[in-house]
Amino acid sequence: MRLRALLVVALAALGLVVVMSPAEPAWACSCVGSTTEQDDRADSIVVGTVSQVTDRGVGLTVESVEKGGAQVGHTLALSVRPGSASCGYDFRLDTRYRVNSTGGATGLCAGIREVSAPTSATTSSVASAERTRVAGRHVPATWWIVGGVTVAALATAGLVVAARRRTGRGHP
Repeated sequence: MRLRALLVVALAALGLVVVMSPAEPAWACSCVGSTTEQDDRADSIVVGTVSQVTDRGVGLTVESVEKGGAQVGHTLALSVRPGSASCGYDFRLDTRYRVNSTGGATGLCAGIREVSAPTSATTSSVASAERTRVAGRHVPATWWIVGGVTVAALATAGLVVAARRRTGRGHP
């Protein structure tokens, strides 16, 4: 009976430490993979200037085509959510981008880079899109786990000593 009570107290102490540990920051979007992988996954890669931005998409006047069936001089309409938190992208009017897309959609993880002054698509300078991470399961820092185990062990040891003294087994 007492052993069961001691185990309950020890587990409760450990559980409190784990639950009370500080949470890691969470972000809504996670991009995995290199620029090469993004290019390989894309079915279209174009360089163009943004001619239209809506809440659901973007229109690019195509200047060059690296991959896919887009035509130079035409406007390519792509679906995109605004804001990087939802893996979208905040395009700016009259700004040049190198844009990867798949199935008529693009976003932060697809591969979007702002391109400087008009040059060939392969030699242009590129500013990398910011990537964010997403928090998976909450994993407490190691020191919180060690601290919790220590507190639980000390609490259990204290209760064992107190129980033995109460029954008289702790004295010779």
